[in-house]
This record gives sequence, structure tokens and C-alpha cells, in this order.
Amino acid sequence: MEFFKAINKKEIVFFINAKIIDDSLIEQIISQTPPKKRIGLDMSMVQNINSPLLIEYLLQNKIKLFNLQSEVLTYFAIVLKDGFLKSFINYSDFKNNKRELIKRNFLVA
Repeated sequence: MEFFKAINKKEIVFFINAKIIDDSLIEQIISQTPPKKRIGLDMSMVQNINSPLLIEYLLQNKIKLFNLQSEVLTYFAIVLKDGFLKSFINYSDFKNNKRELIKRNFLVA
């Protein structure tokens, strides 16, 4: 199983149990989500992103991320041009919609 699902009143949290996220995994997650629910992905196990679809959903603000590893956070900061990756530090912050990491800019020297 590549992910586990936890359903709450306002959100659905997917605990990703894979090292690589690809388009097929994101399509499975979206197909199992009812409309008007917040989608949160626990990224603690993820080491690599191979999904343009995930990037698209992040830009449209349809998916929120939390428990990101520093390498994945750096990748998103580079790929998402203006640094507008909205992610959370942990599940509690996602649930309460607090302490959101936004506007992360990295410079290459």
C-alpha cells in the first residue's frame, strides 16, 4: 500500500508510505477525495518527487503538505518559481491552519 487515509470532519489526510511520488499516486489520492474537503499529505517518508500533476495541484492550492524533508522542501522552492509553496510543519499546524511556511526563496551562489 502506497498510502493510508485518515478522514476527519473538514479534511482528509494521506500518509504517504512511498519514497517516490508519481502521477499515478496523485491520481489515486484525488480519485478517493470527495469535493470540498481539504487534502493534506504527510510527506515524512517521501524523498523524491516525479509528478508534474502534484506541482499543478500545489500551484492551484488544492493540496497542502506537511512533515516535509529538507531536500523535498528545497526542490519545491526551486521548482515553484515565486516560492509560494504553502506547507505546514506538522499535522497539528495543518489541522489548525496555523504556522504555514510560505514565501520560501533560495538563492544559488
